[in-house]
Amino acid sequence: MDLLTFIGAAHRALSFFGGGPGSDQPWAAGEQEFERHFGVPYEAFVEIARHLDQEQERLLHATLEVNPEAAVLWILAMEEVEG
Repeated sequence: MDLLTFIGAAHRALSFFGGGPGSDQPWAAGEQEFERHFGVPYEAFVEIARHLDQEQERLLHATLEVNPEAAVLWILAMEEVEG
């Protein structure tokens, strides 16, 4: 996935939070609320998530559908592995 496509998908993911599971959560309302809740800027989530491989990306989308907060926490818990 190229960067522009991913950034668009990531912004859609944040807007997805507003319409699906977790939509009643304040952190799903926007980037400022996201940072207040998770303690990191939304851009950090996007930066980590853009390094996902295809299988991780599939798991992210599947988890977003059933438990968006768990999906975000999973991404934020990842550490970059230098190879």
